[in-house]
Amino acid sequence: MTAEFRLNTAKVCCLIGFLSLLTTTYWLRSEVLGLTRIRFSADEKRVELERKQNRESFADRQKEYEIALKNYDLQLKHHEKLMALYESDFEAYTQIPRENLVVPQMPNHPAAPTAPEITDQFREIQIDFVLRRYRYFTVSEIGNWIACCAAVLLVGGLLYLLLFDAQTNRFVYVASLLLSFVFLIGPSFHSVLSAVIGLLKGPDGY
Repeated sequence: MTAEFRLNTAKVCCLIGFLSLLTTTYWLRSEVLGLTRIRFSADEKRVELERKQNRESFADRQKEYEIALKNYDLQLKHHEKLMALYESDFEAYTQIPRENLVVPQMPNHPAAPTAPEITDQFREIQIDFVLRRYRYFTVSEIGNWIACCAAVLLVGGLLYLLLFDAQTNRFVYVASLLLSFVFLIGPSFHSVLSAVIGLLKGPDGY
């Protein structure tokens, strides 16, 4: 092998290592985005159901509002009557039974039960989240070894060029070596992401 062939091989190794690190970084990042998308899909489904329920219950809520408005008028008149009695005859006011001081309130509206198909939809989202989280750790384990091999190719190639390529300015290789460590942070960054995802809880049910 000639010296020029070895230098070209080192440059090819640097290029392969750099592109492999870059691809692995975005590959693992896409897994994180997919996991986040599943988690937020539960919020999207919940908002859609709430919007549907609001549209269906508009007539009932309008009727409740009208009744509440009438109840407010009754409370206001009752309050004014008690205030007038309080100011004119305090002794008579103190003799009023406690239960007569408050206007009876409207009964609370019962909560509708959740349909089984809606519960199943949220359960499926929770299952997808758990499976996707497991897939992330499987992919991350493979991606970590790919990033390791790519880092060896990149750093090894740059060190070889730095030591044996006398025709090129050494500053170029030093700068490339320093910049390469920015991409070597990738595996450590994904380790932090793995710890965060391991603590991340799945979406809540409905």
